[in-house]
Amino acid sequence: MQNINVVCINWGDKYPVNYVTYLYNMIKRHRSQPFEFYCLTDNIHHYQKPIIPIKLLSGYQGWWNKMQLFKDDILPIGEYLYCDLDIVIVDNIDCIFQHQGFGIIRDFVNPDHNILGGKEYNSSVMRFTQNMALWHFFQKNISRWQKIQKKIPFFGDQNVIGSFLNQQNYSNAFPDEWIWSFKVGVSRGKHDIKSNIWLGKEIPKHGKICVFHGNPKPSDVDIAWVTQHWC
Repeated sequence: MQNINVVCINWGDKYPVNYVTYLYNMIKRHRSQPFEFYCLTDNIHHYQKPIIPIKLLSGYQGWWNKMQLFKDDILPIGEYLYCDLDIVIVDNIDCIFQHQGFGIIRDFVNPDHNILGGKEYNSSVMRFTQNMALWHFFQKNISRWQKIQKKIPFFGDQNVIGSFLNQQNYSNAFPDEWIWSFKVGVSRGKHDIKSNIWLGKEIPKHGKICVFHGNPKPSDVDIAWVTQHWC
């Protein structure tokens, strides 16, 4: 089995440090092989071994920091599994590490209709190597991304990544059944999303990772399997 590292990002004060620790522990429980665990952060003094902090470049806000994953002089050169901090891992994820080539989640709500045309993806979990072509695509068009974000506040990194992948005729996303949404479940496509109805609150067959995009977060949910696997 390949030696693939793990990386997360914690920028600003949205997530406390314990979210990083919880993620590390979940991966340790559900990964068969040893791994290095990196955290890209604006405050490296919050972390100690086994978490390896790396300073983020300044000048990027919020989710745009995720694009630094693809720059070749931020992380040590190698292969990585990236995970957002608001996920809960419930089963062995060796299959995700073994996924060949770039891996990403098909979007839960708009998998076939990206804001910029083409397919849309969710970047909460990615299997990748550094990709300077993607980094340059982001940098070259940054003024365009900023203009779109002024009109569509939720426009972000995954829209840019999706736009790049669509230009490459990408078709290598993770199987839908591995990763599900706490809000809308495992299926993809439009749903009647109601704040008090969580379609993904049961662990589906073959489910590996639950994504808590938006709200609620894992710390807000009083469900036995969430508490068991997250903490």
